[in-house]
Amino acid sequence: MYTVYTLATEYTTIRVKKKTKELLEKTLVSMESRLGRRLDYDTLLRLLAKKTLRGKPWLLEWLLNNPVSHHDTAKAQEILRLERRRDERSLAGRQGSA
Repeated sequence: MYTVYTLATEYTTIRVKKKTKELLEKTLVSMESRLGRRLDYDTLLRLLAKKTLRGKPWLLEWLLNNPVSHHDTAKAQEILRLERRRDERSLAGRQGSA
């Protein structure tokens, strides 16, 4: 493993299997067409990581099943529904482009 330095930016190598790289390439092409601009792998991985960390539906579901006394769970239910709809649209988009 090695580190590449270009000007003030540091890049590292991430080892992935060939099938994973192919999946990343397909995802890169899909994201470029959606965003209408060129992306590099660094930007793609950053976007995917941010999207993954943005919502925590598992936490919302836990809160829904373990309500705190004197708290209304309606907001958590609504956020959970929005997350599920977003996931379903994302899945439908991926299946449509496959």
